[in-house]
Amino acid sequence: MNPDGYQCPILLIVVDGLRASDLTKMPSVAELARGGVSYHHARSVIPSLTLPAAASLATGTAPGVTGIAGNHVWAAGHRLDTTRPDDLDLLRSLRGNRLFPVPTLGEHLAGHGRTLVAVGTGSNGCSMLLNPGAINGHGVVIGARPFRDDAFYAQPERVRRRLAGSTPHTTGGPFPELDWAVDIVVDYVLPEFAPDLLVLWSGELDDVQHDNGVDCPASDAALAEIDRRLRRLIDRVRENAPRTDVIVTADHGFSNATHTVDIADMASRIPSPLSEKLHLVDNNGGLLVYARTPLPVADVDAILDAVMSAEWSGPTFAEGSNVPGVLSLADLRPHHRPDDGLLAYVSLTYHDRHGDPRVGHSAPAGSAHYAGGHGSTSSDDMHIPLVLHGPSFRTNHQSPLPADHLDIPTTMCRLMDLPMPPAMPGRVLTEATPRDSNNGTTPPKTRRAVAERNTTDVTTAHFQEFAGRQYLVSAERHRT
Repeated sequence: MNPDGYQCPILLIVVDGLRASDLTKMPSVAELARGGVSYHHARSVIPSLTLPAAASLATGTAPGVTGIAGNHVWAAGHRLDTTRPDDLDLLRSLRGNRLFPVPTLGEHLAGHGRTLVAVGTGSNGCSMLLNPGAINGHGVVIGARPFRDDAFYAQPERVRRRLAGSTPHTTGGPFPELDWAVDIVVDYVLPEFAPDLLVLWSGELDDVQHDNGVDCPASDAALAEIDRRLRRLIDRVRENAPRTDVIVTADHGFSNATHTVDIADMASRIPSPLSEKLHLVDNNGGLLVYARTPLPVADVDAILDAVMSAEWSGPTFAEGSNVPGVLSLADLRPHHRPDDGLLAYVSLTYHDRHGDPRVGHSAPAGSAHYAGGHGSTSSDDMHIPLVLHGPSFRTNHQSPLPADHLDIPTTMCRLMDLPMPPAMPGRVLTEATPRDSNNGTTPPKTRRAVAERNTTDVTTAHFQEFAGRQYLVSAERHRT
């Protein structure tokens, strides 16, 4: 809530794959950053992937709680693609007809007479995760990609029927889905729902950078195109509600690939008696290792030792391991689902014997290789922008404090003067608001966790600790 007590609606914009350094290439967003609050040390969740970030923004909890640890996961005997609503519906059924074990932000708002509308141009699974309760009438979700017989995805059913016949893919020029999404917000969502919280997720940059990498003509052109559309969206939203607060962020950063890791090679590293007990789920710059059934410690250690011996493996996080060089998974997910079977997360980045960074992205043999990607613990993948602009926020302020996705839902609840859901561990970004501008002056503490495989193979994780939160800055494995 802003200082004069007037409640502001909130527009949350997530640009998939936007790096903090790329704000200079987006004049409209850069203007918001200069005039509002900009965080220099905002970070993604772990792993730095789209669907885990969407689930964390929807719940205010870490991927270890949501159980969405990757864009692809293993659950109850199924390899699931969380970018697909059908697979998420299956996951919901496997979890007792509830996708998350905690209430979502959309449900929380609905319980207090407020409305969340999420509109996305990324995968429909991403759009769905932003407000999965829409199927039960807790707000609205609209995805701009085809789904079944429709040219889009929408919940609840009355919204799908209302938009029947709409075609996101026929507008001329680049990024027709984003044009359609902005039009839907302006022409339908605002007058029909007047949402208290509107989420717009733009997936275009991520697609371009996977194909072309970062800092190239194609990605620079995409940034400019997206920026122009965001300018139109913000202007139109503020024409309807002049006191709208705007928050701009990303789900993850991005890095150029130096090599591709063959998925078959990942599986071949596990000794055959143990490989049948596992399911390896590749996620671009990260690997998730799941146990099909509970395993004895000796088996887990043998698996982790095999993974750590692979040339492509970087920082490796696991629970209860005796293998040298492995960091504690508890540092990444202090609160987690005990039944998800996740043994380890492996970042596919390391520094070679010359000290040069090596960035691996996974792909099946013979498939097209990504030029760029994410999912690792590198600073490039972890560092994201976070901009807050509007009547509730300070002006012309650059914050040196850490922040991540878990802090955004709690801050939005505070802005809407709602009680804080007990399951949300994020902190309110009080240093960004005028009434609390004297808070947060104590600098964050820094901490390192070091794991030595041997004297020439050392993994170091860098953390910042502030206001009861721990933030992973980056983790690197150096082989000298």
